[in-house]
Amino acid sequence: MTISRIYNTEIETFARSIPIVDSSDIQKTRDAVTDYRIHMESEGLARPSDPSIAETDTIIPGLPNAPDIKIRIYTPNNLPSPAPAYINFHGGGFIFGDLDSEHARTLAISKGCQAIAITVDYRLAPEHPYPAAIDDCYASLIWLVNNAENIGIDTSRIVVGGGSAGGNLAASVALMARDKHGPSICYQMLIYPALDDRANTQSMLHGENTYVITSQNVLDMWNYYLGPDRTNVPYYAAPSRAPDLSNLPPAYVMTCEHDPLRDEAIIYAMRLMNAGVPVDLRNYPGTVHGFDYLIPCDISERAIRNEINMFKRATHK
Repeated sequence: MTISRIYNTEIETFARSIPIVDSSDIQKTRDAVTDYRIHMESEGLARPSDPSIAETDTIIPGLPNAPDIKIRIYTPNNLPSPAPAYINFHGGGFIFGDLDSEHARTLAISKGCQAIAITVDYRLAPEHPYPAAIDDCYASLIWLVNNAENIGIDTSRIVVGGGSAGGNLAASVALMARDKHGPSICYQMLIYPALDDRANTQSMLHGENTYVITSQNVLDMWNYYLGPDRTNVPYYAAPSRAPDLSNLPPAYVMTCEHDPLRDEAIIYAMRLMNAGVPVDLRNYPGTVHGFDYLIPCDISERAIRNEINMFKRATHK
């Protein structure tokens, strides 16, 4: 069945210039992403800066028997203490990305919400398949709480979030913290998250001709992260497999109409609601995966403002 797609005009005009990569070749994928980032930087679109936000790169310990982790801390000038905190896990299909990948999102939330924000350079597949990434992300939460007084954060106002694979990791960290009786998370921001390796939703089954990413890219992503054997996949790897979503933090779930990942995120949001978890679900018509920080236009600005407002509402005292 061919899906008739109606895109936001500004979104489609820009999205046509974004190459769809052949993700079956890991090195070509990473090279294509690097080339596109260089192109974006040459256009002045990739890495905003703000003199009112201090950026500090540091190394923190991983979980026992795991390597150290590089993180970046964003601290607004003259920030009242203790402040809310945001931990961002970048996207990139578990196979590419670094501290700069979601710099714009992390900077915007730190500035717009007057929060201390960190972003995590977790280990990547296929060199480091599951559970390396989630172990690094959970370790960053543990470190943040253990160092809360020195950093100046309020441990009752910790938010986890991220886009795409980062949304997966945020949802997984929330599940892990609940199960392990770990640090308290007050909110989870799941931005067009990748949650279900089974790839059986309508948006996945008919996501072969979408901009930015296709269903095949998503399938390749899961193969790199989990390998071909999908028996007994843990729900920390694919949160949609979790049998119980109760007692999780309230959530903001954002989806894009023309995104193979759309339906699994909507289904997850509905399951959270049915488990008694407060959810704000927003689907943006006419948009594509990653549009908010990838494509500069009016609807992207509205989506960014809404992310900031959701954070403020969740952490307001």
